[in-house]
Amino acid sequence: MFIGVMSIQFWPKPWLESSLAAGSALIALLVVVPARAAGPSSISGCWTQTSLVPYAQTPPGKAWGSRTWCFRPDGTMTSVRITCGRSGWDRDGRYRWRRPIVWISDVDTSDDGKHQTKVWRRCRVSFRARDRMVLENCYFSSDPWVREH
Repeated sequence: MFIGVMSIQFWPKPWLESSLAAGSALIALLVVVPARAAGPSSISGCWTQTSLVPYAQTPPGKAWGSRTWCFRPDGTMTSVRITCGRSGWDRDGRYRWRRPIVWISDVDTSDDGKHQTKVWRRCRVSFRARDRMVLENCYFSSDPWVREH
């Protein structure tokens, strides 16, 4: 919850001369606004992204399935990917959250597949609803994610 508190001693005097305006301002300052009303303040929790294309229409060379990312408050995350017809995998990583940007640790593999480099992927997070988000301007898919409850 967020409670706004502000001293009125610094407000312009002509504005305070209206008792109706002063009363309205006081009420507005003391209104409690639940954090959920303004949208999620965190990406903590688990989010799942499922292939948008039906299994039968999966393009050649692509896998159908889902992936789940679980963001813990301590800055660590677990990624689990389950694909149909191929094996699934999981990995632990790190993330940094500074709303509306998330940085996710990842690994780049060289073209020949012999070398790996740790990188940070920067993504803008757009919350479409309390339990839905999309990653924008990002290396990762822009398909929607749904928060698990």
